[in-house]
Amino acid sequence: MALEDSSRVDFAALRAERRAKVFSGMDSAALDALILGGAGNVHYVCGARLLGRAGVLPFAPVCVVVRSTRRLHLLSTWDEGVPPEIEREDLYPLSWNPANLMASVAAIPGLREARRVGTDGLTASTGSMISLLAPGAELVDGGALLEARRRVKTNAEITCLEVAAAISESALSAMAAALRPGVSERELLGVYSEHVARLGSPVPPSESVCFVPSGAVALRSVVSDRVVGDGESVVLAPGALYAGYEAGLARTFVVGSSGDVGSLGERGAAGMDALLGACRAGGVGADLYQAWQGVGLGPASVVLAHGLGLGAEPPVIGLGRGRDAVLEEGMVLSVQSWVAEEGAGGCLLRETVVVGSSEPTVLTRYGRS
Repeated sequence: MALEDSSRVDFAALRAERRAKVFSGMDSAALDALILGGAGNVHYVCGARLLGRAGVLPFAPVCVVVRSTRRLHLLSTWDEGVPPEIEREDLYPLSWNPANLMASVAAIPGLREARRVGTDGLTASTGSMISLLAPGAELVDGGALLEARRRVKTNAEITCLEVAAAISESALSAMAAALRPGVSERELLGVYSEHVARLGSPVPPSESVCFVPSGAVALRSVVSDRVVGDGESVVLAPGALYAGYEAGLARTFVVGSSGDVGSLGERGAAGMDALLGACRAGGVGADLYQAWQGVGLGPASVVLAHGLGLGAEPPVIGLGRGRDAVLEEGMVLSVQSWVAEEGAGGCLLRETVVVGSSEPTVLTRYGRS
């Protein structure tokens, strides 16, 4: 898939393109309605700006898509951040009383007549909820439909990912400039958060952006108060969001004393090159396993790659999973190479990659040295 030359994105056209893909999928699957609660799926379908929040919430009917009316309905008490194609009458209010919420959803035109309803999440009461909203309707997996629609990225989506990658790289430069003996992991997190906010990305996708792997073999993802010592290696792994799309990268640095990560760095680079070479359309996840082991790195101790777009997406390749996952041209992957030795620490490389017909396009262009 060719990348767009322009960095400008027509977001109205992008939303229309995504809606068209979803309705086409509903037509093919004979799905009369979709009831969605996953943040990525909701954003993909309606394009509304979602509130940043911490923690995990139970499934709730955040967005309802009705095939007969070609309308989208959103759980919202105001229209701030809601695209203009979703009109005020298409909004239904949040309520602490489940009965009131269900009454609002049940009033959506065309939903009660639905015979096949898809959903991307379940709780113990979801089945009874669907039976109240659409009596007699068959409940099916709507998540699979959204996964198929989201898998291959459009040119506009890849442009959004390029911008997110550029923000990530800028944050990496800011964090690298702050590296010195005595700086703490939490201070580096502060540098990262401030920098992405200055660039207009105030809600970072993760706080797992740095750690000191010296002497350890586990890939740690929680920032601590640990202070960096002279000559120690530090993993910097910032990510960023643009228009909901996430990209990121990781590099490993040595602080203070001159030097590099030595043989770990060489092995990590060899692993990354091998994985990138396997990111070709028509390949499968097993090709990445084979590429990794083909450079003598043995069984992978972490995920080798996963889908990327509106946050982390399928497939997940690594730790015994994803061997049969098919790679398609236009898929975007977060690819990572992690090598470690007891007592010597570890080295992490991570790239955001577009799967190509003959070779991948690496969106993160920050140098490795």
